[in-house]
Amino acid sequence: MTNPVDDKALLCARQLSLTGRLAPLCLDWQGGQLVALLGPNGSGKSTLLGALAGLLPAAGSITLAGEDLASLNLHDLARRRAMLPQRQPHLFHTPVFSVLALGLGASGAVSRAARETMTALCLALELDSLLARDFSQLSGGEQQRVLIARTLLQVWPGLNPEGRLLLLDEPLAGLDLHHQLALLRLLKSVSRQGLLVVMAIHDINLAIDWADRLLCLQGGDMVCEGGVELIDEALLEQVFQIKTDRIEAAGRVWFMPSM
Repeated sequence: MTNPVDDKALLCARQLSLTGRLAPLCLDWQGGQLVALLGPNGSGKSTLLGALAGLLPAAGSITLAGEDLASLNLHDLARRRAMLPQRQPHLFHTPVFSVLALGLGASGAVSRAARETMTALCLALELDSLLARDFSQLSGGEQQRVLIARTLLQVWPGLNPEGRLLLLDEPLAGLDLHHQLALLRLLKSVSRQGLLVVMAIHDINLAIDWADRLLCLQGGDMVCEGGVELIDEALLEQVFQIKTDRIEAAGRVWFMPSM
């Protein structure tokens, strides 16, 4: 029996699967949430993100704001969702400003509203001093922040009223802790404006601190899905094969590897 579609959910997946990579799963996620995808390398996080983006030929069905994802062409998909993959195409000798403009679909002049949003994003991600630089000459962390900003611009509330879903595959990779926290604050803020933000993340403690929900994968199978309170020592040992100690202080919870 298949689950009925949740009318309140922004994104619904039914029996979503990819042979040998992702076992059938069902999802109902509302807008205004930050969802963390957890699991070891090869667990299916990137596959799930690719399927939710409509980029992989997965079985099953996905609806976004009531629309069947399979019925949308690439242009319509780009208006409704944005995805940051782990591997990006090389952008040789391109000014940072031009890379950001790609997120707007801009072929000419950029609107005042877009400029103001770009300025705000550049301040939040500390990119304002890089706008005239050659993208290919930036450090890995700087390039990652530019690509994140470009992806955000694609579905930014106020610029793209059709934007609903932001998918990020390990966006914290290559970022130092200062910039990781700056990005998480930004993602939390944009989710509160109604977007559904789904990101793969390896840092369990950051997931607990910032996510509203989590989905944990292991070997392509969904181990659990729900609130971050599902994370405990037994889950971490089952999925990651490590023993941990739970630490509580100042109203927060951390999990540290046992000595």
